[in-house]
Amino acid sequence: MVKAKPTDAPLVIVRPDLMKAVERWRRHLAQERRLAANTVEAYARDVDQFLRFLTGHLGEPPKLADLADMRVVDIRAFLAARRNGGAGSRTVARGIAGVRSLVRFLERDGTATGAPFRAVRPPAQKRSLPRPLPPEAASKVVSLDQALDEEPWIAARNTAIFALLYGGGLRISEALALRRSEAPRNAHDALRVTGKGGKQRIVPVLPAISAAIA
Repeated sequence: MVKAKPTDAPLVIVRPDLMKAVERWRRHLAQERRLAANTVEAYARDVDQFLRFLTGHLGEPPKLADLADMRVVDIRAFLAARRNGGAGSRTVARGIAGVRSLVRFLERDGTATGAPFRAVRPPAQKRSLPRPLPPEAASKVVSLDQALDEEPWIAARNTAIFALLYGGGLRISEALALRRSEAPRNAHDALRVTGKGGKQRIVPVLPAISAAIA
């Protein structure tokens, strides 16, 4: 058995074959997918939570074959355990992302199947009125290092859109309607935005927004 200890989590005990697979997956995320270090660590925490659950669920440290034998009922048990531990619906839905990424990676060489994970829908999230983000949270939203998308260009695009929403006050429809030729090209540009009813307004563009769009 192999013990792995992330900096902010208890010991995770798994069989050597599964530990090697997890290490290969992490190298794949960092070196081939070129994900940000924060994204890799977030996915790794998701997997660590799942492996700790499997140790108790199976009654022994999990091995690689156990992932191949996963059933829908096992995954639902994991989600239920997370909910019973106090995690909210949004946290539970987010917490399965890293596990799915690992299983997709292992599907390539036939050592796991992602079908049970794709068959389980994340828990429904309560709808509530939007609230403005505090400055610290807003900084994380528009930070490329905090993005959790596996495709770097998607993470960069989403960061630019969030910057327009938070820093420029644009509606999501207004941000998505912008054409490439309308993108601000330097820190002193202003943006002409067409809103509801075809009304136009001039929006000043902060340097941080220009940098995200660039």
